[in-house]
Amino acid sequence: MRQIWTIALREVLRVRRRFSGGVSPLFVLLLLGALGVLGFLLRDSVTLGYGLYRVGVMGDAAEIRDARFVVTPVDASNADALLAQRALDLVVDGAQVVTRDDQKSQYALGALKRYLSKQTILELAATQEMTRAFPLRVQVYDLDAPQQAPSEPFIPSLRTPPTPFGQVITAFLYIMPLTFISIFFTSSFMEEKIKRRLTLLLSAPLTPFQIIIGKMLPYLVFAVLMTMGIAWLTGAPLWLAVAIYMPTSLFIFAIYLMVPLFYRTFQDTTFISMFVTTMTAVYLVFPAMFADVSELAYMSPLTLAVKMYRGEPFGVQEYLFPSLPMILVFGVTVTIAARLLHEEFLMTYYGIGRKFADALYWIIDRRKPARSIFLMSFASIPAVYLMQLVILAVASNLPLRALLIAALVASAALEETVKTMGIAVLIERGETHSLRQIVWLAFLSALGFLAGEKLLTLVSVSVVSQAFLATALFSGGLLLVPLAAHFSFTAIIVLLYARFRRVPYWVALGVGVILHTLYNALILGGAL
Repeated sequence: MRQIWTIALREVLRVRRRFSGGVSPLFVLLLLGALGVLGFLLRDSVTLGYGLYRVGVMGDAAEIRDARFVVTPVDASNADALLAQRALDLVVDGAQVVTRDDQKSQYALGALKRYLSKQTILELAATQEMTRAFPLRVQVYDLDAPQQAPSEPFIPSLRTPPTPFGQVITAFLYIMPLTFISIFFTSSFMEEKIKRRLTLLLSAPLTPFQIIIGKMLPYLVFAVLMTMGIAWLTGAPLWLAVAIYMPTSLFIFAIYLMVPLFYRTFQDTTFISMFVTTMTAVYLVFPAMFADVSELAYMSPLTLAVKMYRGEPFGVQEYLFPSLPMILVFGVTVTIAARLLHEEFLMTYYGIGRKFADALYWIIDRRKPARSIFLMSFASIPAVYLMQLVILAVASNLPLRALLIAALVASAALEETVKTMGIAVLIERGETHSLRQIVWLAFLSALGFLAGEKLLTLVSVSVVSQAFLATALFSGGLLLVPLAAHFSFTAIIVLLYARFRRVPYWVALGVGVILHTLYNALILGGAL
């Protein structure tokens, strides 16, 4: 532990010297935090769609109380002229509505019709006797609170789940400083790699794990402090905010840790970092926008933050659903990075495909390949699980059969790549020759994948089971059936690659993916 603290202190001093005479990173983060808090304070000051349509009224027109409409009294003498000059979008003359032929005027007419229909139903609900009400009226009474009449009747046909736009914006305020802190960490790691200072650290009596944790620790501490600061400024419970965002912080740091390991130039690192930032933001924000629509919204921890700001409770299962895979991804990533942190891997200039194959070769323990293959498949499950959740969330809302098949193909390709890539590297490097050994490795890879898949699915089985493609993507049925399927597809791919060496790996992989997709379609039955 003392070595980790020494590396952490060294990293703090390095960052301080790096920004000496220039803009302090603390100042940059405080500026971002201030802008975020300003956005938080203004999040409810502007109503979306306010003043969108301009309506002229005359005669005995219905009263319009909707923020989308700017209502202006007009005279019959100038109403048509104002409408033609586009000063108005439509004119309401008693029960008659006059419009233009352009799109905006027609949109205004459609919005006005929906508003008036809603008001008519509300008036009927308010005047009809409760026992004869139609549509259905629902009244909810809190037995612990004083009884009072509801201000407005609850009519399901007029109720749509609210979009938690303001809460999502507030929840995203935490992500901005986390991203910048992670970029500082990646930049520092890359600088030491290029200047070969990592080589000096590796020659010291330090383990790669101690170096990684020591360099990451100051940034993680700073991320926690920023999280607590934003929570305090926005009135959120401090420790609940830390509990929600700590797994997200670890997940983001895990991704940014792998970038400098695989790339050797700042240009490549910058491009990949921006790509990672964009994809991470999409993964975190979009599901949270549907917090009131689908349980799959819990795949993003920002949904928990939305619940926190609403004062709504959530259970342990809802917390573990997004958090546990992220924590496991961090643990697996740090373990892999510790095995790759040596000069022979860091200083090679191969393309990304060859670099990835080299990484797999260094991760595998060639003295015990069977155990390594099992553990690789088992440990890959958190990352595969997160990717499959994204596929599940997208595909569950796609009406077209072709797009559903594409989702099944993507899921099958992801699973078969993860299960076979380690074995393919051993075959390519000549570490395994016997077909019998290859079959045994295929079985262990399938067993490890299934074991990890089942254990992690237990955390979210009630959520996943509600989705359309869950049975296919998460191997429903008895344990022996998915095990046999996983083993069969994996064995077919690696045996094809081993037996016909002139056949590229991706061709053998394609055969296995097609068979796996047909298996998934069979599970879904007539749904396709």
